[in-house]
Amino acid sequence: MKIPKLQSLRTKSLDLNLDPTKLYSNFANQKYSALLTGKGKKDNSRYSFIGLNPFYISKPKSDPFKEFQKLIDHFSVKKHRYPANLWGGIGYFSYDAGHFVEKLPKTNPDHLRMPVFQMVFYTDMIVFDHHKKKNYLIQADIGGGFSDFKIPQHKPGKFNAISQIKCDSKSKYVKKVKKVKDYIVEGDVYEVSLSHKCTTKFNGDPYTLFQKLFKLNSAPFSAYLPFDDFTIISNSPERFILAEKDKLETRPIKGTLPRSKPKSQLLNSKKDDAELSMIVDLMRNDFGKVCNYGSVKVKEHKRIEGYKNVWQMLSIVEGRLKSEENYSTLMRACFPGGSITGCPKIRSMEIIDEIEDYTRNLYTGSIFIANDVRMDSNIVIRTIIAHKNTLTFNVGGAIIFDSDPESEYQETLDKAMNIQLALEV
Repeated sequence: MKIPKLQSLRTKSLDLNLDPTKLYSNFANQKYSALLTGKGKKDNSRYSFIGLNPFYISKPKSDPFKEFQKLIDHFSVKKHRYPANLWGGIGYFSYDAGHFVEKLPKTNPDHLRMPVFQMVFYTDMIVFDHHKKKNYLIQADIGGGFSDFKIPQHKPGKFNAISQIKCDSKSKYVKKVKKVKDYIVEGDVYEVSLSHKCTTKFNGDPYTLFQKLFKLNSAPFSAYLPFDDFTIISNSPERFILAEKDKLETRPIKGTLPRSKPKSQLLNSKKDDAELSMIVDLMRNDFGKVCNYGSVKVKEHKRIEGYKNVWQMLSIVEGRLKSEENYSTLMRACFPGGSITGCPKIRSMEIIDEIEDYTRNLYTGSIFIANDVRMDSNIVIRTIIAHKNTLTFNVGGAIIFDSDPESEYQETLDKAMNIQLALEV
């Protein structure tokens, strides 16, 4: 398919006194529409985006990072000012995009067979600026003028999970954790982010499930993407990379504690401090590959953020992108995120392939919105894939020398609690 040329962008202010998730319910049945939204602190959830009426869909089988840069260069918004320069492509890199970065083993069965990369551009995009409390319709003219935008009336249907959730048994996961610890003792790695897969059957409308999950936990990097035959329901709390021109930020999360316990317990945990510190160093190193010398700094270390059922601990790392680099080389330098692979990254990914018994697909990849002056992206955790009549989601955690295998299994259940509550299973 020939890539159309972006002729111009037009911006209109919208008088919409609606929550983005409520407004999007009118469009949720439209294939390749998109919702990116979330609630949180002022520094991590300023914008929500609704992408409508796609005019170009990319899902190449070749290097996704090259395709990503080609597209954001082609649809450049550098000549536009706020808010038009917020318009961009919405899509994802799956975890398997890492095979275009490093030579890695790939030995596990792939039951979902999702595209490794997808990126969609829209003629109509609604942008919510929650700081300014303003909403905009940004429209793209690709040669036929601007569309006559209307909001249809559509109500999501009912949703029901119709079988029990099947995950790894406790004994099976504990055995995997012990195997990781053996590698740590042998000196192969310091930390590995291990996970297991859960599935259940369902009937009905996946967007109703998204709404239930978002009501339980309005995570700052949530997304709903009905792409292809796969519907992505993300309730992610973690930012991967924010880039605003040359200013960069990443927010690795390491450390989880049930909300029933005092957050000071997480803050004072030597184990969780070790997990986070190792990944902060890894992300500093990844940023250092493409950032100006001396610009990579830890802005904030060990911030505690509260969610519906858990406390989480994160750090904020900043840097300045070198003039000769771009967002594609930035993503390639950092992908997949260190918080969901381990340290050192490559050896951890080799061990993940050996010990996990499934292909991760989108899990621990990244969902993004991007153009050539701004990009924001999440780490795909707390995320459900709806395909045919099956829901698939993954839960995991970081394994280090001090990890207690049974406690690690319980941590995965704590992280899955909101999904289980939304499923009502």
